[in-house]
Order: sequence, then C-alpha cells, then structure tokens
Amino acid sequence: MLWKTKRKRALRVGVVSDVGQVRSENQDSWGIYPESRNGEEVPNEQLFLVADGMGGHEHGQEASRMAARFISEYYFAHANWEIVDRLDHAFQVANKRIWARSNEGEEKMGTTCTALALLGREFYLAHVGDSRCYRINEEGIEQVTTDHTLVEEMRREGVLTEEEALHHPRRHALMRALGIREETDIDILGPFPVKMGDRYLLCSDGLAPVQNDELHRLVMATNVPQEACETLVALANERGGPDNVTVLVVSF
Repeated sequence: MLWKTKRKRALRVGVVSDVGQVRSENQDSWGIYPESRNGEEVPNEQLFLVADGMGGHEHGQEASRMAARFISEYYFAHANWEIVDRLDHAFQVANKRIWARSNEGEEKMGTTCTALALLGREFYLAHVGDSRCYRINEEGIEQVTTDHTLVEEMRREGVLTEEEALHHPRRHALMRALGIREETDIDILGPFPVKMGDRYLLCSDGLAPVQNDELHRLVMATNVPQEACETLVALANERGGPDNVTVLVVSF
C-alpha cells in the first residue's frame, strides 16, 4: 500500500539537480514535502515540485526558492480546503510574492513551477511555465502538462509543425510563469488515480536534450528512481548540458 500502513511503503522518490555544462549557477529548485525516506511510513499527503528560475545571476535562484517555500507553506496551511483551491491559492501567493520582490529592484525575475500533490489514492498537478510532468509506465510515456511557451501556442494553432517547434530559436520564450505579471493563470489537472507501476517524472527544461523514447526506456530500466534521475542528468550533460537540469521521479 502507498498510504498509512505498517507495511513498508511502495512509493519511491529520486531527485537530482545539476548546474549543467554552460551556466555558472543553478537557478532550479525542487521540493519533497514532508520529506521522507524509503522504508518509512508513507504520509497520507505529499507534495513534490520542480521550479526553474529566470533572472540575472542570483535572481532566478531566489525566484525558484521563493516558489518552493511559499507554495509548500500555503498548500499545507489550508488542509481543510479542497485540494484544487489549496494548490491555486498557494501558487497565486507565490506569484504575488515573487512579483513584489521583482519590482523592488532593477532586474526582473520569475520562475516556472510544476507540482504533484498526492492525497490518499489520488493526486493532482499544478503547473505554470515550461517545466514538465510525464507519466511513464509499461505502455509508454505521456507529457501530462502543457508548455506555456510562445512556440507551443503556435504549434497548437497550426502555425508551426512539430519538427519546426522542436528547433525554433524562441522555443523557450515563456507566455506564463510565476512573478512576471501581477496576475497569472495556473493549470490545475486531476484528480488522477494512483496506479501501481506508474512513474511520474517532473523536470526543468534542462532535460530537453533527452528524447521521450529515451526517458521512457531509462526510467523503466530500474526500480530505483534515484538511479534513473542520475542517468538522465548525466545524459543531458553528455549532450552539452546547455541549461540547469533537475529531475524528480515519483514511482508507485
């Protein structure tokens, strides 16, 4: 069982965050709340997130850390609310705090964020930006989130083909993120049922050098999510490591 039980937990988690081969600082952040280790009793409720900061030098790092801190704080502060309202409120608070902080100085900052909220036998996703969540199992791989980028919007409208979108020079230009506007829309997805054998991969866009078929093969090749994360980050770095890369895998 995944839930509160005397048996050892069936849920496993792995995470790796790396600066990559080009950047001088890591502007990504990640979180597992409450933090637990393999072999411990599984909390009935957990939150997993990845955030990719934007801004000169330390500003992007500050933005992603603020997102992780405020989202986790406000999500768990309202345990009596409906989970959709909790996620939206937590993201909106983080957006306003980052927006206010950004407007204190000359350099603007913002961050993407993708969060998986597990509650009992189901979970939800909250998402803004171009960090991603994939569902991976024996049947294949599916990108659950939608990139909030100019190029993805053009692809959905038929202006660009899949191949053109993949190599477009502005493929990372964001239409939505936390902190870049005073108000922002958050995608809330779910509920999704917990299914044994599923793996969920949260990642920043530094994992882009690794193709979907490779993600599927390497995540399914091991029952130890930490090993999968280490392999994926190493492969992204072997292929140039053009950006910070963070990979978090939750395995049921």
